[in-house]
Amino acid sequence: MSDIVTSSDRRTFFLGVNTGYVTADLPDDRFVEFYESRASPQLHCAIVGNVVVPGGFGSNAATPTLTDNVIWEQVAKAIAAQGSVPGIQLATAWEGYEGSRKFVGLAGDQVINTARALVHTMGRGGIGDILDAFDSAAEMARNHGYGHVQVHAAHGYFLSLLVDARIYAEAEHVLDRLAAMATRLAADGCESSIRISLKTGDTEFDADGREEFQDRIAALPFDFFDLSSGFYNIDKRLIYPSLSHIRSDRLAESLSVAARHPAKAFILSGRAAHVAPDALPLNVHIGLCRDLIANPNFLTDPAHGCCGKNKCHYFSRGAEHLTCALWEREPMHLVRREASGDRA
Repeated sequence: MSDIVTSSDRRTFFLGVNTGYVTADLPDDRFVEFYESRASPQLHCAIVGNVVVPGGFGSNAATPTLTDNVIWEQVAKAIAAQGSVPGIQLATAWEGYEGSRKFVGLAGDQVINTARALVHTMGRGGIGDILDAFDSAAEMARNHGYGHVQVHAAHGYFLSLLVDARIYAEAEHVLDRLAAMATRLAADGCESSIRISLKTGDTEFDADGREEFQDRIAALPFDFFDLSSGFYNIDKRLIYPSLSHIRSDRLAESLSVAARHPAKAFILSGRAAHVAPDALPLNVHIGLCRDLIANPNFLTDPAHGCCGKNKCHYFSRGAEHLTCALWEREPMHLVRREASGDRA
């Protein structure tokens, strides 16, 4: 495999992942080491994943919460010291949320109907409190030194319900609030992005209005649009596409969105490292996750990435934190390879 990046205009991102490396809802030493070892000058931005906004709710018991604690500044400095922009992904679920441990979960219409009932019950006041929390978290992240802020509006978490008019009738109000946040971040010299699901996994729901939803999101003033897919409690195979036909469908849909919006910048994920760079338009950037989990030096050693053992899906397996089958042969405390690519 050739180098991942072939154009100086194409950027590579380490996309948000929930590692489970937390103690008392805060990052611990394992968390810092995980991101520090994967940041490098070859990686534009390392986005610390699935961080709960103040007053929000985690997707599981091992999800970190953003606070004023100095550990968040230490994470940002560790990433920046290795040559990458420190990024942070802001998210929340809701009280009582439970993620499915099965890859194919509940019936899609059941999940969608429950989502509609939830946002109706919350009311505009409760939803306004959540949006205020995202605004506060973005400011807090900037104060901690993060140069990229991503809002997580994918996978069936709370914000993904609010940005979709097919679920929340007043979605335009939410989109206006997010647009204002992106504008403020840009004025402060900070990159921004939004992660969305191209589809939920419920066939009937996805058949009606999917492109209109995608196009409305693409009209927002974020710097990047991170294109994921799937709702966690409907079909996780869309989020973590190991099957070739799911990967090809996701690639085709991602490229279709990018083609409709040539002036906007998109992040392609779903084993994006295995897509030939010359097949991608210049407004599509590379998002990596599993390959960099498996090999912190993947950008200089792309022949050795994820081998599909699925131990990184720790929540689905009933484990407490992320592991990788490759770490059974190598300690996690990897020494960064020199430019020659030799192992330490």
